[in-house]
Amino acid sequence: MALHPVFVHFHTGILAATAVLAIFSLIMRLVFREGIRTPGTRMAKVFHEFDIFIYWGSIIGLLGLVSGAVTGFMDWPMEALLDNPYMRFKILWSAITMQIYVFLVFIRTKVGDKIWDSTSGFVIYSILTIVGGALMMIMGAMGGIAVYGTSILSPILDWLGLPWP
Repeated sequence: MALHPVFVHFHTGILAATAVLAIFSLIMRLVFREGIRTPGTRMAKVFHEFDIFIYWGSIIGLLGLVSGAVTGFMDWPMEALLDNPYMRFKILWSAITMQIYVFLVFIRTKVGDKIWDSTSGFVIYSILTIVGGALMMIMGAMGGIAVYGTSILSPILDWLGLPWP
């Protein structure tokens, strides 16, 4: 039974949602800096909830990413994966995405809510979340193209010049 499709759709959606929320949060934090930093305000509460979703979404997405990788190696023989240059590309960038999310979860766990106190902290945190989510969407599209021959992101991948079968 193929478990890989079940796991990849789960974490790809969560990590893409965290990236979208990180984009929104980054823009709003740069525009409404003081209103968000004032404790007890409605805006501060909303952005605290965004932070919780980004943090736990990153943790759950990372666990799903690892389980998706494990089930991918269980579903297909290693020779088949390594013979295909598109699968090697997907495996490489999925590993890099895992490293990004391990770093994000580690830093956010270590620093806590204080990550949002300095502009440099939340800009780097948000940008890495956005990059990780974008890479996850691209890797999902590459897997879909390799298996089904097409993806919703096919026009974007063409525009970026990324190779595919």
